[in-house]
Amino acid sequence: MKLKYAVIYERTPNNYSAYSPDLPGCMSTGQTWEEIQENIREAITFHIESLMEYGDPVPQPQRSIEEVMTFHCKALTECDDPIPQLKTTVGIAEVEVKPPQAAKA
Repeated sequence: MKLKYAVIYERTPNNYSAYSPDLPGCMSTGQTWEEIQENIREAITFHIESLMEYGDPVPQPQRSIEEVMTFHCKALTECDDPIPQLKTTVGIAEVEVKPPQAAKA
C-alpha cells in the first residue's frame, strides 16, 4: 500500500528534523537534507508497519501541505519555550508499506 504524508522539515543550526502531524509521535532527524528525507520515510514506514502488526488503526494521510504549515505555525506560536532559529520546509513523504506476514494469512 502506498501512502503520501505531508511532512514538516526543520533546519536548525546543527541538523534537520522532520515530522508528520498525521502521525503523532513519528519523527526523525538527520545531518543532511538527503538523510532527513530518507530517515523520515523510514520512520513513517516503521511506524505504520508497527501499528499494523499490533492491530492498531493506521492514520490515513489527511492534511494538505497548507494545513500542515498552519498546524506547525500554530504550534510554534503556542509554545512557551524560546524557539530556536528554524528554517521550515513542507513536503510530501511517499512510502510503500507491506502488511505484516501474519496479516496476510
